[in-house]
Amino acid sequence: MKINTKAIICLILMMSLALTANSWAATVGVDATTLKQLDIEAPPLDIDTSEDGKLAFVLVPGEVLIYSNLGSQPINRIAVGKNFDRLAFAEKIDVLILSSNTDKQIKVVRIDLINAISIDGSPLRGKADAPVTIAVFDDYQ
Repeated sequence: MKINTKAIICLILMMSLALTANSWAATVGVDATTLKQLDIEAPPLDIDTSEDGKLAFVLVPGEVLIYSNLGSQPINRIAVGKNFDRLAFAEKIDVLILSSNTDKQIKVVRIDLINAISIDGSPLRGKADAPVTIAVFDDYQ
């Protein structure tokens, strides 16, 4: 009895394609869970987030609302013209890029993130209630 190798190879390929197609169909699906819902005082025009998801920038008419970890209240606001209708956050250079289709304008705003560092119990020179504190980290053990 002669074995037709071409027929066997074609049969194997067709079976593997059928199995692959069935496995793709079986794994297609989406499960959605609402993590948070924000009530914003004005209609949102656009939104962007930092890559790590810790900051969210929401453009509303006339200002950008900045949320931290999608908290329920903005941690800061940036006034912009009411004509801006889109935004993007370029995290690597810490800038917000706003655009206005009606006025044909682009506005670039640098974002400086300020972090609070507790100095309670740390040695210090000068007044404890000074408006500016310079911290020196020289003990890296």
